[in-house]
Amino acid sequence: MATTTSITTTYAGEFAGKYISAALLSASTIENGGVEVKPNIKFKEVIKKIATNDILKNATCDFDATSTVTLTERILQPEEFQVNLQLCKKDFRSDWEAVQMGYSAFDSLPPSFADFLISHVAAKVAQKNEQNIWAGVNANAGEFAGFIALMTADSDVVDVASPASGGITAANVIA
Repeated sequence: MATTTSITTTYAGEFAGKYISAALLSASTIENGGVEVKPNIKFKEVIKKIATNDILKNATCDFDATSTVTLTERILQPEEFQVNLQLCKKDFRSDWEAVQMGYSAFDSLPPSFADFLISHVAAKVAQKNEQNIWAGVNANAGEFAGFIALMTADSDVVDVASPASGGITAANVIA
């Protein structure tokens, strides 16, 4: 008698993770080393921050320890996102790639289209992550707080006025 194999789980193993990893890490800011990826944060991770006041002083003959050092922290907390995409093989039976699907009732997506689709979705995920890194707003669905939101909320960051209010423009950038 033949062995009966019954698979009742959804595969989410190591191989599936490589597609996810590739999509998430493909944003150009990440690929070019603009930010460091902290892998395997399951819940939260605390990063220690150090802040000092104006420690460079005019030279004198006396030592005057008037500087300050402040230790604080920033908490990294992952957010969960997902891609909701479901395809029905029946929709592709009348498509121009139908011949590649095979002749049986158990058709599969044609390899070239499946490869294209995975690549296309990964590129869209990478593009959205790149947008989120810089301009993401945590209150928006599918976004996390990006650099602009984080820096605007941080009192230690020197905000630059917009060009309309006399900020940085092509005319004054050199000066």
